[in-house]
Amino acid sequence: MAQRASLLLAALLVPLGLSGCAAKRSISGSIVDRNGKPMDRVIVSLDPGGVELVTDSQGAFTIDYLRDDAGERVKLSKKTDYTLEAFRTGYHVERQDFFFKHGELLLEPVTMKEDTIRLDASQDNIDPGRFPDRTNSAGSNYEGE
Repeated sequence: MAQRASLLLAALLVPLGLSGCAAKRSISGSIVDRNGKPMDRVIVSLDPGGVELVTDSQGAFTIDYLRDDAGERVKLSKKTDYTLEAFRTGYHVERQDFFFKHGELLLEPVTMKEDTIRLDASQDNIDPGRFPDRTNSAGSNYEGE
């Protein structure tokens, strides 16, 4: 009877052990600003793969699945070149190309750079004294007239 109980116990534990040993496929990383501070709410997408997600409050993300043409979840493809793209309003889109072999891949942090606006000095003479008659204004006044 004890031998039968041991066999039954072994039969129950072996599948549990095998599922724990299965290699998890995932791509993880983080998004930071130029000062190294984590950035939350950054949209991260993976191509190919059809996956878009948003970073957490620590700027972290993990992608452990792709989407097929029907929108169903599928495993990450082994031995594949991917492009990660990070986007947030007010920042340049950042791209990182990498090769995914298998298992769990931790990417280097992606650094977002702020959008910049270039301002050049005007070459026009905009001296208000040059325009004494202001009745023909193209705009409206403060009262909306």
